[in-house]
Amino acid sequence: MKRNLSLLILLLLLSLSAKSQQWTYGAGLGGALYHGNLANWNYVPNLKELGNVKPSLNLQVMYQRKSYIDYRLQVAFTGLSGNIANRISPPVGGLASTNFSSSLLQLDALIDYNFLDYQSNRKIVNWTPYVYVGLSGLLTKVSGSNNGVEFNSSPFPVMAFPYGLGIKYQVNSKLGFQLEGGSRKAFSSALDSPRDATVSNYSLFGGDQYLFTTFSVTYTFQSIFCPTD
Repeated sequence: MKRNLSLLILLLLLSLSAKSQQWTYGAGLGGALYHGNLANWNYVPNLKELGNVKPSLNLQVMYQRKSYIDYRLQVAFTGLSGNIANRISPPVGGLASTNFSSSLLQLDALIDYNFLDYQSNRKIVNWTPYVYVGLSGLLTKVSGSNNGVEFNSSPFPVMAFPYGLGIKYQVNSKLGFQLEGGSRKAFSSALDSPRDATVSNYSLFGGDQYLFTTFSVTYTFQSIFCPTD
């Protein structure tokens, strides 16, 4: 009886191990580039705009349920800046501010779709391009000059829609690299200007936007890979 019970427990543990999922942690560096009223470039920023790239630091945890789907939580510290003098087209009247600078604490909930069979076999080197979407929460603080008058806001929350693409490369069952670039479309136009208490800062389609890129080093603590579906 004891022998059969021990065998049953062993089979149960083996079954759970075979179904174990993968947890990966990572850290990386990158940059953020503002795109809004004070920076109206279309597809490629000019050299003045590139001078406004702000560095970023990010930490992430990723849960891989299947080889083609990852779920990620990412926190990043970065900033944005802009100046009306950097506009490609001639300056126009009515803009909220002449220049601004902001700090951002960014929390992303992301879903990755891997185009290739990623990390389904720990005996091979894995890589895949991927796309991601999700939802971001931003805590931002903005300062700058509005028609010659200095302003400085208190920290306030903003929601944003993140999307982009990237490449993952798994060196071995533990170490990996991740390079991605995308955008954060904020549901607010208050990232580059003083907040007006009499006007709603919420904007579903007309909000501010910024590009966000990262290069991360990842480490996998659970090296049991899920079977390919």
